[in-house]
Amino acid sequence: MARVPEPPDDPGPARSESEYEVIGGGVIDDRFPRRDGTAGSEHRLDHQPGIADILGTAVREAWDDCRMSLQSWWFWLACASGLLLAWATAAAVVAFGEANGWFESSLPSATYILMAGLMAVVSAVLGAVWGFHQKARTFLGGLFAGVFRGAVFAVPSGILLLTVGTAVGGPIALAGAGVVVVVLEIVLFGLIGAGARACSGRTAAGVALTAALVAFLCLGNVAATIALIPWTTVMDQASVPVNVERDDTGRITAYECVGRLRPVEVAHTERVAWLAASNPILLFGSVAAETLPKEHELAWVLSGLQWAADGPGRDFPCIGGESSDQLAPSVPVALTGLVIQAVVAALVLLPGRWLSTRRLTSARSGGPQTPGQA
Repeated sequence: MARVPEPPDDPGPARSESEYEVIGGGVIDDRFPRRDGTAGSEHRLDHQPGIADILGTAVREAWDDCRMSLQSWWFWLACASGLLLAWATAAAVVAFGEANGWFESSLPSATYILMAGLMAVVSAVLGAVWGFHQKARTFLGGLFAGVFRGAVFAVPSGILLLTVGTAVGGPIALAGAGVVVVVLEIVLFGLIGAGARACSGRTAAGVALTAALVAFLCLGNVAATIALIPWTTVMDQASVPVNVERDDTGRITAYECVGRLRPVEVAHTERVAWLAASNPILLFGSVAAETLPKEHELAWVLSGLQWAADGPGRDFPCIGGESSDQLAPSVPVALTGLVIQAVVAALVLLPGRWLSTRRLTSARSGGPQTPGQA
């Protein structure tokens, strides 16, 4: 124990000895008992979780949530119903199209291609429903839960696509593109469903918000784009392209402009095409366009959105007298669609988490007091 100095008027021999100060200056309290009964410090360092701890906790939370789904027959019924609906709808649409002469020749792979696109829509709807009902409350937990469910649903989806593709002789690589889009849509729409659920404490309001977002991203965006396309037609100035280079699909890749500018009517579809990029079917088409042979009858359908996003350059390259080296490179519409879906998920997740925290804090404090309460 530190020695206490004696008073100055004490003539005792202790005056000649060295005086001691309290070590630690009151910062260290060696009287705080440890768990073993010995003295210790009450100022202990809190353990800060590292990245590995955070990821491990999120993975465990996501797996616990996903395991509950795998043990439910409703989950497997939803998977089987979604795949059956995609196949039946694709077969019905192709049969109707052949009966009305939509195809120049019989196209067995049309059912395969359309079914893969419809699987993207089915995945978006299922992902939103699963995200709405998931138990994981953290962002990483919900993200990993979507990845797990997407991987599970991708297995029967891939098997079905490979089976149908092999039977009709379609490009097998398209099945791989379909599986990738299935996983991405389940993850992103799962976050949208979870965010919409968190935005409201009432289930009905959360369901309404989720349904509205899914309906717009799966149908409303295409309807809005079609309605806006006539408004993109304007009079512009164009000149003559020379030294034109094209790719295998006939798309102009390089050119130079000469001659005087002349007025032409052009449709600037690039101004509205980005709106439809978030549609799951069109997003799949943009990803899978390169998997089809160039001579395939439906190749132009899958790449149509990219052509629209590139603007009037496909018909009038020299708009404003600008040659190809003066133009910015085109952005893949698939990437644009994924970014839009991610932005929508963020717009509902961020306020949803904030509102959820406020409701939890209010519940713990007993709710706001009225003026008449003490």
